[in-house]
Amino acid sequence: MEEDEGTNDDYYSDIEEYEYEQRRPLSFRSTLQKLKQNDPTITQIDGVGLNDQSTKNFFDSINWKEDGKCISDNQHLKKVHISFYNDVPPQFISGDDKHRQQLQDFFSCIYRNSSINQILMYSRCILEFGGSLIEGLSGHSSLTKLEVCGQSRKGDISPGCTALGKVLNHPKSKVEDLRVSYCKLDDDSSIDILFDSLLGNSTLKRLSFNGKITSVGLRALSNVIRDPRCKLARLSLTQLKINDEEADILGSALCGLSSVKVLDLSLNRSITNAGWQTLLNKLSKVSLVSLDLGGNDIDDNGAMSALVNIGTLKSLKISSNHSMSPTGWQTFFNSVRIGGTQLVKLDISDTNIGNEGLVTMGAMLSNMSTLKTLCMTDIGGLGEAITSQGWISFFNALQGSNLDLINLFLGGEYRIDDDGIQALARLVSRMSSLKWLSLGLVNRSVTPFGWQVLTDYLQSPNFALKQLYIGDNNINDDTVVAFTRALVRNNTLKLLHLYQDPEDFEDGDMITERGWEALSTLLCNSSSTMDIYNSHHMLQDLTDDYNQYDDMDLPDKLVSLLELNRNKDKVEVARQKILQTHFSGTTNVQEFLDMELEIMPTVISWIGRPEHQSWNGTNVSGLSTLYNVMRRVPDLFDSSTSVQTKK
Repeated sequence: MEEDEGTNDDYYSDIEEYEYEQRRPLSFRSTLQKLKQNDPTITQIDGVGLNDQSTKNFFDSINWKEDGKCISDNQHLKKVHISFYNDVPPQFISGDDKHRQQLQDFFSCIYRNSSINQILMYSRCILEFGGSLIEGLSGHSSLTKLEVCGQSRKGDISPGCTALGKVLNHPKSKVEDLRVSYCKLDDDSSIDILFDSLLGNSTLKRLSFNGKITSVGLRALSNVIRDPRCKLARLSLTQLKINDEEADILGSALCGLSSVKVLDLSLNRSITNAGWQTLLNKLSKVSLVSLDLGGNDIDDNGAMSALVNIGTLKSLKISSNHSMSPTGWQTFFNSVRIGGTQLVKLDISDTNIGNEGLVTMGAMLSNMSTLKTLCMTDIGGLGEAITSQGWISFFNALQGSNLDLINLFLGGEYRIDDDGIQALARLVSRMSSLKWLSLGLVNRSVTPFGWQVLTDYLQSPNFALKQLYIGDNNINDDTVVAFTRALVRNNTLKLLHLYQDPEDFEDGDMITERGWEALSTLLCNSSSTMDIYNSHHMLQDLTDDYNQYDDMDLPDKLVSLLELNRNKDKVEVARQKILQTHFSGTTNVQEFLDMELEIMPTVISWIGRPEHQSWNGTNVSGLSTLYNVMRRVPDLFDSSTSVQTKK
């Protein structure tokens, strides 16, 4: 769906569900090896990080003119991320030594590839010294997203800006998404070069700038926005350090542009509250679908009341706004409730809402059936703490509403206690659409017994969670055992976040071998082949950070089962668990021999399936089991022998 067709779905598709896709990162060495094997699962290169001597030595050891064919000829690659950090001298990129030639040969592989659509180049000096590398992307046959990221030095950034301009101006350019992040665009002539290339561009749909920009640059950008040929749908302008006057210029430019639907103005703290009042009043005339005002200093004086007038607004982020008091939030929530804004996503994390603001927000949400994502992490730690009774009142206020969220984020140091968790469990049990629930990060007022209240929810007919975060809480073996019993019939949960920082808990409060064994049994109940087949084959991670697994001290068996579950073919996952548990390396084939002869051809076919390519975890062949069956019942494989089936 094209963003300039006037439909809204694509503008906030990310808020419909935070899909979980955990993938263990590969080193550049491993990635390169798999690329040489034309592994279809390798769709991105993340490991080209030339930030120390070992990675530089490895990179320099490759003959990219020869070995680079695995990149240039690959049709599976979609994304390449290349990093050059502080200790990489500029001459490594622009000098005449062998390093530059190696780098140029490597980029030549990217230039010739016809499937890569995303390239991210990170360097402290990329705009000063990487112009020739960027310019080589001009006319790339498939590139749609280009990100140049890194704090520029005090050198001349015009080579990089000129190169970006040539890429964007090329008649065959397909670049729809340009991001210039953490770069100081403080050279007026260089900025003119870049923005001149954007005048009249009708291909670019998303433009993102993060970092300092001068008044001249802001005015040049405003001219781009005003151009009737501009088709920008997403505009991100964060940390620009602009003042009230420059904010007014930006607002005036946006008023005349109907194509921008998604606007990010986060972390622009140089704008005063008076400036925000002027800017937001102008934005109320823009048909925005998504607006990010996070990390700004907007106070209680009513600047945000203008947001109610944006009738098209579906996604609003006002997190980390520390200047508003609970009274200000109460006024804002009341105005939203009265105005009837139909938000789909609301993020108010890291704010000082207080009990009064929370109660008013409950009244607002009870009439907002459209809301699907609610982010409210750390809303009680800045000023007035929200009490346990405040949370209970909030959860109870929503019990009779039509609120059916997809994503709910409640992590933070809250005063939610056992009674509060019980009220929350009643609320989420009636939400049939909820896929992501985050209750992690030091909800220490809830006891292990209180957490077990969630077992009823885990068995609820409405339970459809894919991700449940309860890590860094008072979770012990009894809680884990209760959870595993409740999840026996579940077939949706992919991530159960149970990580506990060992420095924050006593040994008696930590999950131990008994809890991990219960999880292993959930994933592979080895009582019988049918029990294994009916085990939980969806759960694939107990944390979203692989570095935390060492602290968790997980048994090897559990780690292996989690890795198996990361494979998408769940029928093959069950087969592998059966083979690895009952038949791998053994002669135990009695279960097969006791079967009816009529089904033996199907069984033999099941045993002898070929090994999967690009398999996560152990992938054993059934051929050894098939060989043992042949030895025990040779008549099954002798075409000259007549076999009588059982009556």
